[in-house]
Amino acid sequence: MRVTSARSRWTWAAAGGAAIAMLTTTVLLGPSMRPGTATSHWDAPATTRDKQVDATDLYAFTSPERQDTVTIVANYIPFQVPNKPYQFDTGARYEVHIDNTGTGRAAVTYRWTFTTKGLPVPSLVRKHQAGPADALVEQSYTLTRLRDGKWETLVRDGYVAPTDMGALAAPDYPQLRRKAVRDLPGGGKVFTGTAADPFYSDNHAVNLLRFGLPFFPVKTGVPLNVSSLALQIPKSELALGGDPAANPVIGVWTTASRRSSGVLGSGEAGYKQVSRLGNPNFNEVIIPLKQRDRFNTLRPDGDESGGLVVPSTLDPGQAKVVAKQAKVAAPPAPRKDLEEIYLTGLTAQGDGPIDRDLNSHLLNRDVSRIVKAEELRLNMSTPVAAEPDKYGLLKGDAQGYPNGRRLIDDVVTVNLRMLLGEPAGPGAPNLIAEDNPAFLYKPISGSFPYLALPVTAG
Repeated sequence: MRVTSARSRWTWAAAGGAAIAMLTTTVLLGPSMRPGTATSHWDAPATTRDKQVDATDLYAFTSPERQDTVTIVANYIPFQVPNKPYQFDTGARYEVHIDNTGTGRAAVTYRWTFTTKGLPVPSLVRKHQAGPADALVEQSYTLTRLRDGKWETLVRDGYVAPTDMGALAAPDYPQLRRKAVRDLPGGGKVFTGTAADPFYSDNHAVNLLRFGLPFFPVKTGVPLNVSSLALQIPKSELALGGDPAANPVIGVWTTASRRSSGVLGSGEAGYKQVSRLGNPNFNEVIIPLKQRDRFNTLRPDGDESGGLVVPSTLDPGQAKVVAKQAKVAAPPAPRKDLEEIYLTGLTAQGDGPIDRDLNSHLLNRDVSRIVKAEELRLNMSTPVAAEPDKYGLLKGDAQGYPNGRRLIDDVVTVNLRMLLGEPAGPGAPNLIAEDNPAFLYKPISGSFPYLALPVTAG
């Protein structure tokens, strides 16, 4: 990748951000002037208007340099403008859930809650009055874990890496990033704070998948930031019975819940789930528009009987829209292939058309029955790919999406091609040029949390 100056990089970033905003407005607002969405970042009307609890992307993969661990990254608060501070909601709970039984219920939950430590102060004032760059800290967090019916506090007064406000305010911002990586009991790690958005895709794929519209095929890195919750957890902590060799498959999803006005029977203030994310693009592509806010309030253990998730997956209306634009025949309903991919995981034991053992909970020795539930499923025993392919399973890379999701996986293109029938059928593999280079605005790193430092304006 050609190296450019900070000024020219920011000029490009501003142009890129303007292009994204223009595309969003042109395609989606129209005469109705409704809030728009772009890529996979805003998936439902309510979270579009309330981005503090909007989950942008979820990742789960075997850590390449610590292969006895899994890294999970949940990104929130999309489209953050560089050099502008953003905060997690102190009235919300942000959670990452692990299902290791195939029941759609969380066996392990990690919960972040946040406290604001002070009002933002202009960077030059902080520079001269507040002392070191540590003064940029605006929030702290508490991290707790629910396992075996018991809550345990893992971190108190955790450090949240702030927005990079530039060299004057934080002359050694990488040190702030290092400070935000913290060891957990049992051998894990946690990172909480601002990072460059790792999302990328081909605009042609984005617009076909989301809107059924053609667009010029340009690889688009997002020159903006997100707020990240990242964990690196020993596989033994996640696996059923603590045995990842016998029970390697887990399902992962993230939720955000807001404090409600009601009171629970325990006397604690109640919370209402307002955001949910497992597989990328699932809500905005599979679930009908009028039901997307409802989906964000549901738990996976109710998907099979709830009358929304299963029928929407078996007969997604967007498949017909995309197929017409791609000039191919849409696979007929019921889409048992999509049911395997999103709701059960892939296994040769099932009745779906993808005859392959990959990431179904039925591959766990101690599981005999599963329910249909939308989760990002990961087989922790799949070896780390020596040469990972951004198209994952569609190109023979079994460690890639939809077997978990890595930061390098082009999930929009993969989901587009799966919507058109791959890997169960021929689909439309030539719809998006595979020889285009993957483009990330800032490259990921080789160690936890892997996310790039935040994009800055100079």
